[in-house]
Amino acid sequence: MYGLERTYWWFTGMKSIMDRLIGPTIGAGSRLLDVGCGTGGRLEILSRRCQTWGIDYHPRAIEFCQRRGLKNVVQGDAARLPHEDAMFSHVTCCEVLQNLGDDAAGVAEAFRVLEPGGLYFVSEQAYPVLRSQHDISQQAVRRYTRARMRRLMQQAGFRIERMTSANTVLFPGLAAVRLASKAVHPPSKVDPEQAHSDLSALPGPLNAAFRSLLELEGKWIGSGRNLPFGLTLITLARKPV
Repeated sequence: MYGLERTYWWFTGMKSIMDRLIGPTIGAGSRLLDVGCGTGGRLEILSRRCQTWGIDYHPRAIEFCQRRGLKNVVQGDAARLPHEDAMFSHVTCCEVLQNLGDDAAGVAEAFRVLEPGGLYFVSEQAYPVLRSQHDISQQAVRRYTRARMRRLMQQAGFRIERMTSANTVLFPGLAAVRLASKAVHPPSKVDPEQAHSDLSALPGPLNAAFRSLLELEGKWIGSGRNLPFGLTLITLARKPV
């Protein structure tokens, strides 16, 4: 998906939701680390508003970031961040913990590099029952329940401020696709080298319609109201002062 994120309703819609939640807290003096920055789509936008840093496990992702002219972007492991303690006011982490063998280490590292009072934004795929070859194609080892995410945050020392779902309106149809894929291609039998994602670029009008639905969800979430279910679980947590 590297280099194609602008054509995917999922990515643009989720960036809109993230902006609703943390945008009002970001200013010129903010220092933000995007863990799992990918090709730099989020960083490119955020870098216009604050100081930004990025880290990603994949060398090709870093190459794309550099092509965008992004600085302070390095290759590295989310569970062993090469940054100083209390360096950032914000840490964002989108669909990364699900790929870590030790997700608790990833959360602990975010806690370490955040300054007291700093904000941690996390979005991960929800409902373990929906694990399919899509997850395997993305090298994801798990999906999250609210209980697991809450436990991870609390064990690391975070105070949870918001926990909401997203991708709610489209959840019935998308969940049906994942369950059907799971039935036809049981994850335990899928060759990781052959696995493919069901997330793809859609025709322009359909892509725009799906993106608009996510943006409507973003307005709902941005108004302070949570969504009870959806494909994505979003958590906003704060490091105590």
